[in-house]
Amino acid sequence: MQFNNDEYETIARQIVARGNYYFFHPQVPGADREPGVPTAAREPGLPFFIAAVYLVCGVHPFAVLIAQCLLGAATCWLVGLLARRLAGESAQLIAVAVTAFYPYGIYYCAYFLRESLACFLVAAALLLMVRFLDEPRPAAALAAGLVSGLCAVTFSSWLLITGALALAIAGLALRRARLAAALLLSAWALFPGAWTLRNYAVFGRFIPGSTLAGFNFYTALIVPEEYRGTAREIEFERGDPKWSAAQDMLLYYPMDDGRQQEAFMKAAREHIRARPGEYLAHAGRQAVKLWRFYPYPRQYPHSYRLIKAASLLSDGWLIPLGLLGLVLFWRRSGDVRLYAAMLLLGTGVYALVSAIVRYRLPMMLPLIALSAAVLAEAWERRQRRA
Repeated sequence: MQFNNDEYETIARQIVARGNYYFFHPQVPGADREPGVPTAAREPGLPFFIAAVYLVCGVHPFAVLIAQCLLGAATCWLVGLLARRLAGESAQLIAVAVTAFYPYGIYYCAYFLRESLACFLVAAALLLMVRFLDEPRPAAALAAGLVSGLCAVTFSSWLLITGALALAIAGLALRRARLAAALLLSAWALFPGAWTLRNYAVFGRFIPGSTLAGFNFYTALIVPEEYRGTAREIEFERGDPKWSAAQDMLLYYPMDDGRQQEAFMKAAREHIRARPGEYLAHAGRQAVKLWRFYPYPRQYPHSYRLIKAASLLSDGWLIPLGLLGLVLFWRRSGDVRLYAAMLLLGTGVYALVSAIVRYRLPMMLPLIALSAAVLAEAWERRQRRA
């Protein structure tokens, strides 16, 4: 079993052993040796979560997997509470059951990736936000702001999503509770602000998210969708002179984690200015890709037929039923408008930057709650007729 997916666990070990946020980079001379080099390539949410588990349980990777399973169970409960607000106890039970057996949720509990933690935080943030709108008290504002801020430092894309939602919610509450609205925004900014200040102090650059954002952004622009994640991807990357020039900045990694990011972002801006129509078409394709019912064929460690079947048996009905729930409950619950805003913001962010099917996993949670509400009401209507 691979524990060090995308180096989150390596950084966590450094936090526990030395108290620093360092990284080993095997492609950089001198950066593959102790104690490594400072980095902003990975957001701090998951490394600090792993480090916290290690501090309590010792450096035992299976303890993290157990902790992620517990997060998954807590996420089921949170999604159930979201569904209960829409259609009562029956919807709650259905939502808990569906989330518990949701294939992607189970799958990512076994990997050291952000998805399990991000799902828990997004579900908690949604619940706290709707409760804040019910009664905008300072304590509710503090909880909603802090948890949504944790989302932002766990997954860079959620910096924009939760930031926009926090602004909108604070605006709605401004007339009723100015102090609570201000507290919500201040609490949200705490963790992203601390991360950004740390990066400026270490690298002298404004880095509010991850320094891999530029790499992912430009790579998505130059590699056709059907070849992303395949062996041919590297052919398109190496055949692009701007990508190669930006990749050469890797040699500066031990001194400046943001220089390569800047080069990729510059290349992306130039690409978009030169081909604006192509970029808009690309964004449209990315949005469609994000909400595909099943992933593209790739060299997965598991059977692609099994992955496709599991996806169709889950997302294949949860996505359309959840969208139907948006329509049916639009006038009946203010929660639904928050879910719609989150789905639009998330789709827009990933369409403009880089879309991967697993990135939508936290956005599936309100769709599961909505699907459960639709099923619960359909069942109750059937019972009344009988």
